[in-house]
Amino acid sequence: MLKESLLTIAHSTIAVLVLTTGHEAALAASFFLDFDTPTTGSNIINAPLVTSLGTITVLDGELTTGYDPDFATVGASGNKLNIDDLNGALMTFDFDVDSLTFIYGGNSGVFDIVAKDASNNIVDSFFQASTGNGEPAGPITLSKNTSSGIRSIFWQDPGYNFSAIDNITIESTQTVPEPANVLSLLLGVAFVKTMVQKKGNTN
Repeated sequence: MLKESLLTIAHSTIAVLVLTTGHEAALAASFFLDFDTPTTGSNIINAPLVTSLGTITVLDGELTTGYDPDFATVGASGNKLNIDDLNGALMTFDFDVDSLTFIYGGNSGVFDIVAKDASNNIVDSFFQASTGNGEPAGPITLSKNTSSGIRSIFWQDPGYNFSAIDNITIESTQTVPEPANVLSLLLGVAFVKTMVQKKGNTN
């Protein structure tokens, strides 16, 4: 009777261990946008893009195949995400972004981009006074400076010129459940059972 009671207690203890020994782990992940396939954003103007990191939405932007030689030199091809002529372009994320690396282009005018967190605070920005011939076209990286991460980017050219981005790499730290250390748990279970059985045999 004592042995059965002790075994019941041991099994209950094991169940509690199984439920409480797991914890969460941070996993760095990335996603690439080049706007040339459905998976990489070719339909993002018409509908939000659901990715492995979360959902990405574009407002007031347009896809274009417009050409800038400096832009092309650093890798731009196919579709690029350009500003809307009047409103600039806005990309939002329903998850925290650690950083975004991208290339940018425009044959004239400025390139002005800001990254904001969930509270609409600016966490990073980049400004280039001219995107004319011979000017840099990236890559540029915008990074978070708060624990909440980047939730949107907005870019514009007040002169309403061609001002596009391409080849965006989005980095995000995803929190995922981490299993308990199975080997340690099983060793603990075996030890508890052995001790209970020895205790029961001595009574």
